[in-house]
Amino acid sequence: MKIAFFGYAWGPEAQVDGYMREVIQGYVGLGYEVDIFLGNYFSADGAVSGFKSSLSVERLANFIRAQNYVAAVSINNALVLPEIVAALDGRVVSVIVDGFNHLFRYDDADPLAAFRTQARFAPIGSQFERDLIAQVPGVADRMTMMSPATNGMLSPRAQTPPVHAITWIASLPTGPGAENLMGLLTEHPGAHQLVDLWLEAIEETGDLQAVRAQHGENLDLLAGHLQLDARSFEMLLQDIVTSRQRVELVERLAPLGLALFGNRAWAKAMVLGAGAFRAFQSGPSVSGHDDLMRIYNSSRISVNLPQSFIMESFQYRLLDIMSSNALLVTKKTPNPDLYRVFGGDLPVPMFDTLGELHDICAHYLNNEAERRAIVETCNALVDESFSFQGRCLDYLKLAGAADRLPSEADRAKAGFRTIPAGEAA
Repeated sequence: MKIAFFGYAWGPEAQVDGYMREVIQGYVGLGYEVDIFLGNYFSADGAVSGFKSSLSVERLANFIRAQNYVAAVSINNALVLPEIVAALDGRVVSVIVDGFNHLFRYDDADPLAAFRTQARFAPIGSQFERDLIAQVPGVADRMTMMSPATNGMLSPRAQTPPVHAITWIASLPTGPGAENLMGLLTEHPGAHQLVDLWLEAIEETGDLQAVRAQHGENLDLLAGHLQLDARSFEMLLQDIVTSRQRVELVERLAPLGLALFGNRAWAKAMVLGAGAFRAFQSGPSVSGHDDLMRIYNSSRISVNLPQSFIMESFQYRLLDIMSSNALLVTKKTPNPDLYRVFGGDLPVPMFDTLGELHDICAHYLNNEAERRAIVETCNALVDESFSFQGRCLDYLKLAGAADRLPSEADRAKAGFRTIPAGEAA
């Protein structure tokens, strides 16, 4: 029996991330053959927009229909096109793990086209759930919030000694676009003042909705100077706010013994700040889920500060840390998804400001018994019902394929392969 997995892979190595690999391995462990389709290889821009003119949606749909897949699992609407959903008789579940700007949208004329199909949608957080229901009439009946998964409960916690006081795994999302924008502002005082207002709006609400009515023309004008569309320009500003917050967090926690694991872009912060220089952990980048869990298990505290556009969500790292030797300390939100899943008496420490984060970390580093008691409570909550294999079965139920389980003969064929875009379409 076969499952289609619609994911994506960025960067020169073009590999799916550690969490997508866990889903794939979850289905292989259940005895399925998994065919991997990388959604960005079919898109016009090589990212999330349009469909490549050299490929055929009809040919892709025929290819998928011929494979007789039990169901398909998509991440962020990768390859959720009407023709593909029809080829699978609606047995498609799209797991929404990012904000709307980051979702695949192959139909340039209708960015919401994926949500009008008969696929099912499983956002991992309340914010994504609310946003999508507000934007897409009728989608609520096909929407089921489902927390992310972890295999942290299977990691060798007891065998891992504490090496780090505090850890944080975070990329710094800066790039040429951000530098080009800031360079433009050095020459145009009026634009400088406008961008300041827009960045403040993102800090407060996560997006530009509150200022678009008054500043829409100027937003489009400045985006045009940078050869960006409105969506890409908003994402650029969100990345700038995220980067600022992340650099400030590192500088605040570095004196407490922060160990920072991140991407090469942190080199800029290491030039400008001693805290980033001291906290950054040199060596190979952290990508696999096992690598992440080794870091959390070797930490006394691990922190979570979501990206600027996420006002309420349930990131994978929350479950990972709760299942590890580390104490989770996370950003406070109005109605935390952690409470929605685990109840309002969950003792996870939460912070409003980075000053509060510093004080919380300092307290628990000096009060080991308190720290350990919360860790043990969290460990007990994250049982195997939160495993990736469990989530794989949940997605099959949503797709209406819960009864399509592999036989012993099928299990002998279990494995995965990546389908080249040219072969399929």
